[in-house]
Amino acid sequence: MDNFDIQILSKLLNNCRESDRQIGIELGMSGGAVNSRIRKMQKLEIIEKFFVKVEPPVLGYGILYFVVSGENMKEVLEQVSLVGEPNFVVPCVGGITVCSIIVKENLEQKIELAKKLMKDFKVLSIFEAENPGFKKNLTKTDLQILDELIKNPRQKIETVAKNTKMSTKTITRCIEKLQKNEGIQFTTLYDP
Repeated sequence: MDNFDIQILSKLLNNCRESDRQIGIELGMSGGAVNSRIRKMQKLEIIEKFFVKVEPPVLGYGILYFVVSGENMKEVLEQVSLVGEPNFVVPCVGGITVCSIIVKENLEQKIELAKKLMKDFKVLSIFEAENPGFKKNLTKTDLQILDELIKNPRQKIETVAKNTKMSTKTITRCIEKLQKNEGIQFTTLYDP
């Protein structure tokens, strides 16, 4: 991996939908050379995959956090999964673990349910995440296009248009809208 590969990877981490040509212009090389380097990094499994990260609040979901001390996390996850969909688990210093779950509605009711379910565990805190202000203005069309982009975030606009049976103009406008939403990120999973 040379400096150009690192710069290309950096661009793809910020926006994996950026075209090879645009990356090439910014780095002083051809789009074909950028494409060749991306394919090489994929073949060497430096780039594992391209993906779309969508924050739950964008889709109207809430997030509950649980701070638990020194417990069997498998058992904790079994209990919290009765309240909502587990999102992540982070072991911290001092035997403390933080886990989050995604819940659809009635957050206060879900917190009370979680407290009852977790009474056998040493729960330090259960709280709702503040909505960081992500826009929730996605239309049915936006969701259809997002669903298609989740399959392959680097698809060409023409391919997305064909697969969704929409115009390229609609796809372009929608992708621009999605990219402006801070709760949606087109990025790359890599292993240098």
